[in-house]
Amino acid sequence: MERLTKRVERLEQDTGQIKTDLAVLTERSKNFATKTDVDALRTDQFKLRCEMLAGFARIEKQTAAQFARIDEKLARADAWTLQANGNFATISEQFKRIDEQFERIDERFERMDERFERIDEKFERIDERFERIDERFERMDTKFERIDEKFDRLNDRITWTLLIPAVLAVLGWVAKEVLIRA
Repeated sequence: MERLTKRVERLEQDTGQIKTDLAVLTERSKNFATKTDVDALRTDQFKLRCEMLAGFARIEKQTAAQFARIDEKLARADAWTLQANGNFATISEQFKRIDEQFERIDERFERMDERFERIDEKFERIDERFERIDERFERMDTKFERIDEKFDRLNDRITWTLLIPAVLAVLGWVAKEVLIRA
């Protein structure tokens, strides 16, 4: 009997466990989907997929149009860039020609500078000659001053030795004539 009691106790425990498991399974089964639920879910999923594909197609058309506009703009930008590159090449060639002209002008200025240096040397030599001529003129001036001094002394001597006695003689004659006639 004891064995029977143990078996019954075990059966009671197993029955309690089965009841608990059954309650858990019953609770879980409430959350299980039925075939109708799965079909409805599949229909909703299919509708969503179709809507997504339509949206993707719309977005693809919009982006294709935007990319086409962007491609046109890029093509215009490429054409403008090519034109600008051509213009820059032309400008670069013109600057090269201008540089060459400036180099020729620089060479001319260098030659002119050399000529001016030679002219400056000639003017320096001419200045030296004029200085020597000025020195000669200064010496001649001093000689003429000495000659002038000699002439002044000679004039003074002539004046005192000849002119004053002659004037006194004329005055004496005039006085004599005036006194005789008077």
